[in-house]
Amino acid sequence: MAESDESIPRLEKDQHQEENEESEELESDYDSDDGGESEDSDEEDMEEEPKLRYRRVGAGVRDLLEKDTASALTVSDKFVALGTHWGAVHVLDFEGNVIKTFQKHSATVNDISIDDAGEYVASASDDGKVYIYSLYTSEVQHFNYRRPVKAIALDPEFARKSTRQFVSGGMAEQLIMNEKGWLGHKDIILHANEGPIYSIKWRGPFIAWANDEGVKMYDTTTNLRITYIDRPEGSPRADLYKCRMSWKNDSTLLIAWADTVKVAVVKEKPKHTQQQGQPLHYVEITSMFQTDYIVCGIAPFNDTLLLLGYIIDDDDNALDADTQDPVLQRKRRAVRPELHIINDDNEEISADVLALHGFEHYQANDYVLEFLDEEDMFYVLGPKDLVAARPRDQDDHIEWLMDHERYGDALQAARDAEAYHGGSRRFDVGEIGQTYLNWLVEHKYYEDAAKECPGVLGNDRTMWEDWVFRFTELGELKAIAPYIPVKEPQLSSTLYEIVLAWFLKSDHQALRTTIHQWPRSLYSLSNVIVAVEDYLPKDKDNEILLECLADLYTYNNQPDKAIEYNLRLRRPNAFELIQEYNMFDAVKDKAVLLMEFDQHLYESERDKLEKSESHGGSPQSMKKPTQMPAVQMLVKNTEAIPPNKVVRQLRSHRQFLHVYLDALFDRDRHVGYEFHDLQVELYADFDYPKLLEFLRTSHYVSLEKAYSVCEKKDLVPEMVFILGRMGDNKKALMLIIERLGDVQRAIDFAKEQKDDDLWEDLLTYSMDKPKFIRGLLENVGTDIEPLRLIKRIPDGLEIPGLKEALLKILQDYNLQMSLHEGCEKILVSDSVFLADRMYRTQKRGIKCNQDMLCSICDELVFDNTNLDDFPNSILFFCRHAYHERCLLDTDKADNASAATTTPGNNAIHPGTLSTKINHSALLKSTRDIGCPLCREQAAGGNAFVNRMKSQRRGGPNGTKPLSSPGSGSVRSLGVVH
Repeated sequence: MAESDESIPRLEKDQHQEENEESEELESDYDSDDGGESEDSDEEDMEEEPKLRYRRVGAGVRDLLEKDTASALTVSDKFVALGTHWGAVHVLDFEGNVIKTFQKHSATVNDISIDDAGEYVASASDDGKVYIYSLYTSEVQHFNYRRPVKAIALDPEFARKSTRQFVSGGMAEQLIMNEKGWLGHKDIILHANEGPIYSIKWRGPFIAWANDEGVKMYDTTTNLRITYIDRPEGSPRADLYKCRMSWKNDSTLLIAWADTVKVAVVKEKPKHTQQQGQPLHYVEITSMFQTDYIVCGIAPFNDTLLLLGYIIDDDDNALDADTQDPVLQRKRRAVRPELHIINDDNEEISADVLALHGFEHYQANDYVLEFLDEEDMFYVLGPKDLVAARPRDQDDHIEWLMDHERYGDALQAARDAEAYHGGSRRFDVGEIGQTYLNWLVEHKYYEDAAKECPGVLGNDRTMWEDWVFRFTELGELKAIAPYIPVKEPQLSSTLYEIVLAWFLKSDHQALRTTIHQWPRSLYSLSNVIVAVEDYLPKDKDNEILLECLADLYTYNNQPDKAIEYNLRLRRPNAFELIQEYNMFDAVKDKAVLLMEFDQHLYESERDKLEKSESHGGSPQSMKKPTQMPAVQMLVKNTEAIPPNKVVRQLRSHRQFLHVYLDALFDRDRHVGYEFHDLQVELYADFDYPKLLEFLRTSHYVSLEKAYSVCEKKDLVPEMVFILGRMGDNKKALMLIIERLGDVQRAIDFAKEQKDDDLWEDLLTYSMDKPKFIRGLLENVGTDIEPLRLIKRIPDGLEIPGLKEALLKILQDYNLQMSLHEGCEKILVSDSVFLADRMYRTQKRGIKCNQDMLCSICDELVFDNTNLDDFPNSILFFCRHAYHERCLLDTDKADNASAATTTPGNNAIHPGTLSTKINHSALLKSTRDIGCPLCREQAAGGNAFVNRMKSQRRGGPNGTKPLSSPGSGSVRSLGVVH
């Protein structure tokens, strides 16, 4: 425990208020551990909630103690008994109302005892008398011991036993048991001659008492003393700080003597050690510790101990009080008594300072601590005060938190009580919440107050609107805006618009956040848009307001108006919106804005890549300016955004214009052809490496204008190309030779033009320039005869590297000859191979059917009935078959009328000379012209077939297609169509 009273809770009450209240509550205030020198705020931070709730017992007690002073107290589960210095015993209810009064003693009442049934009350006094009062009858028993009696204890079963035992002791130094027998009451001395007896406690069969030597215990079952517990060594006189005892249970005795506390447990001896005439029990001290205060009361409190402490000053040397005068001790001004809670480890977990009336005038022996175990109630008695204490409940906890302005904790405690304990009996969660919000706002904790609003205000629309207006008046709408409900409850649209308007004037960041978070249906989008548009001219470059307008127009289904702000804000989704909503008309006049957006994206990407590479990242390819989204959108949608309109807007932004026209040319070389002349100058200024390629590719460039531009900028390679396109090859060659001095370029130019005069000019110019001669020798190739060049070299002209150049010419020539020879061999080989394959193909036989018909006469090609007169036939690869005689007749059909013949009359017999000649001629003609029928059909008619059929009388009117190959040998010529 701390050494000063400022370090523990203090319970105080205004005396005037106490006198006017029926039953008064004691309040605790906390002092810091630095002896009271810290600030109030520090004291509050260190303050802890007391474990007990205190109540000053008023009513009749107040009136009694105005005239008298209290000296003794005991409690039962039915009432409280109070003794006074004027010898009265008052029976009180728990509120302090007087039920009965017994005025029997003529001196101070030192002790009071009540039996377990609560029917009898006994009192002991300095007048040497003991009285036992029956509460339900008029019976009063009187015993006179002629010496001051300091302690008394009734048998717990006093009302039910006929022996009516009680024990008492005092200044006679005797522990006397009185019991009723056949002949009346008799006294039995249980112990004597060890000093006055100041305390007696009887529970069950055990009686404990304390005298100057120590504490002793008696077993009424065996009528034997159990144990002796000596007084702590060095303790002050017993009459100065008397021993305090209480039973925790039937076997545990709590002992406090001066500054020493002991816990004694009565245990039964093992059966095998019990002996006749010896105690059956023994006592074991299970705990002992010292305090830095005098203990003037002890009681069990659940698993802990409750000690009533009396503080002594260090300079009093109270523990050496044997040499001090008690009168002087009493004259010193005392400090407030304290109530300490000690845990099982003998550590103090709580300490409350009690502000009892007149505490400064009283000593340790003037205080009494009693408890009612069944109710967890404790009573602290002072000469002029009686205080009741009990464990604090949920309502007490909430009240204490409220009293100490810990409203947040109080609110949470009330919610917990509502969730788990059926709610608080004295406090309303809503009222605590309102109090908490008011306190937070008063102390300018606006953020915290706003966070608590949803939990406190719930679905109460009116309260929500009141608090929103209050935050508005305080200028702290930013704090509550994120918590304003958007449904359940939904507030009025006017309120939401007021919030947005307030943010527009005071906090643009909060305006943007709120617009993003709130549903669009809460307020009028049009009204908010108008308000922001009106405010924007005051701060034209405010990106937050631009973002708000972009979002508001989007929410209001006006993407055409939103797109401008999206572009100005460089939002990547701007192009997606344009494509999605087909808003090309909305951006066709914003070419500069679009190109600026592209430039921003390009620079951002470039910086990102440079940063990545500077940190060791792998090099990555980067998009070209012509590949950025804005310019790609422009060139892909030329119908919606005409190029001439874009060019007109970009005239004053030449680099943007170049990027646009370059991208347009890459996409389609014919679109925007009217700007190709302009592009020549733009390429020359911004992308020179691409100029020559552009000149080569474009067919719309004015060569004169292009040459003028290149001449002004002295772009010789481009001038050479243009002169070549214009036909002034000689001038172009001269530029290459005179300005560039590049023999390779001169040779390449001459090769491209394929002009012998140009070669002649080149040779003539080069004859006095060894560098050019060597270059020509090494690179002319097949374009000019090497001898033609070598013969023109002036005699005596020194040409560095001539030998190597000549060797290269010879090597090139040998290589060409080798290539020619190799190609010739390949051609011959391929020709032989193909001729052989054709021969084998034409020589190959063809399978045919026996019932195959001649395509001209429609008769069987193979007549099995007349094998001796088997006609020659011809079968083409198209599967059309003909009698040889039929094909021969076709040659005569155009010159004369055909006579009716029969196969037998017109048969061509093999073996004759004419037959062989005709057969050879026929094969030659069919090889050249192919199948007559297929030739006629390819020409679109069947005149030949019809004519021949009409000449062949008796023939069928159709052809029968070949179905499947048959057998038979025919002469065939394979001509495939």
